Amino acid sequence: MEPTTGEFRKKMGDIKENVAHELEKSAWSDRYHAVESKVKEGVEASEDLVKAHPFYAILGAAAVGFVAGALINRKH
Repeated sequence: MEPTTGEFRKKMGDIKENVAHELEKSAWSDRYHAVESKVKEGVEASEDLVKAHPFYAILGAAAVGFVAGALINRKH
């Protein structure tokens, strides 16, 4: 007999809880939080740079788009 949708969801919920619990117990949790804080710092620094120099941010984005478009459309 196949499990019902409710039983399946309960089992999936149990698996998610177990994985989350094991992750919190592991050393990876500390590493995750350290990387998360570094990424947040990087995002804040990027936002500050764009706010301080919006013209250069737009110019840089346009240059990246131009190079990406040229690479995609080049003929072999």
